[in-house]
Amino acid sequence: MTSLSLQVDLTKCLNSQGPFDLIIHKLTDLLVEAGQDLASHHLVQRLQVYLDTHPFTILLDPLPALYTLLDRFQSHHLLQSLETRQQGVSAVFSPPCVQLMTRRSDTVALVRDHLTFPIICKARVAHGLRSHEMSLIFNEQALKDVTPPCLLQSFINHSATLYKIFVVGAQHFVVKRPSIRDFPLGETDQKTIFFNSHEVSKAESCSHLSQAPLYPEVLPPSDEVVRQVVQGLQEALGMSLFGVDLIVDTQSGRCAVIDVNAFPGYEGVTEFFPALLSHVNKILKNNKESTSTLEGSSDVPTCEDRKIDLRSLPEPCKRQASGTSYFTMHTPAYSADR
Repeated sequence: MTSLSLQVDLTKCLNSQGPFDLIIHKLTDLLVEAGQDLASHHLVQRLQVYLDTHPFTILLDPLPALYTLLDRFQSHHLLQSLETRQQGVSAVFSPPCVQLMTRRSDTVALVRDHLTFPIICKARVAHGLRSHEMSLIFNEQALKDVTPPCLLQSFINHSATLYKIFVVGAQHFVVKRPSIRDFPLGETDQKTIFFNSHEVSKAESCSHLSQAPLYPEVLPPSDEVVRQVVQGLQEALGMSLFGVDLIVDTQSGRCAVIDVNAFPGYEGVTEFFPALLSHVNKILKNNKESTSTLEGSSDVPTCEDRKIDLRSLPEPCKRQASGTSYFTMHTPAYSADR
């Protein structure tokens, strides 16, 4: 059977555009908007209704996993759970964090108990314009300027080097990027630095924050560490298209996961499209026989098995089977920031 790829328009009836065997989407902007905008909410619901009534349509990637990655609080809990399953000094870790839902009178005490300066402050929602606006805080006095809901995280010196891991199914690619320079550890009188993370870690970045003296050579994450991180996240999220940001602690040499994002830009990965096509073909081939078997059995996925109630999802953000053709998702214009 011939393969066909086309765009899906969520503003129109999906039944008239299908049937779809597989849908590849990047709905992160839309999912964020759906928590506050009725029109966006209806678009997400239209997709969910289609999936509920077409249980053998494959969605790359599942919406529940995206909601996890859109919420930095949930992402941090995920990374902590992966960390506790790993053993040994070389295990990957996630920097200590404090979650602030609202302004608290005990913020300083929380920081003293759990974090070390400098501290990096990130918005709770991990997508959209504000998600990349961050700050580096160097003393307790500056904590009064944080705006909840946000995540406060101990800054880890990493020789101004970021390793972006781009995952496409069973394959992954490591791309080296510039990052924030090292700072003296401990509390100092330096003023808070406000910055946009995109301006620091892009391949062509020339930010003053990433311009630093030559650092001693730090070994990149080993193949085993990268494999461990990718496998753990795939098992936890059920995703195949995502990115992971890794840094190497200048002091200990251990690797830290500082961010996970859905369907990144894959900038610098020249093999992305061949890898994606290979992954899509593999999914469709592997599921063809199982779909034929399930269609006549009681094991067919039901609507209730996969239904998502947007009301149960986190406030800041308020599926798999077979075929031979695949489709990409088109939505109304929203800013793409990854």
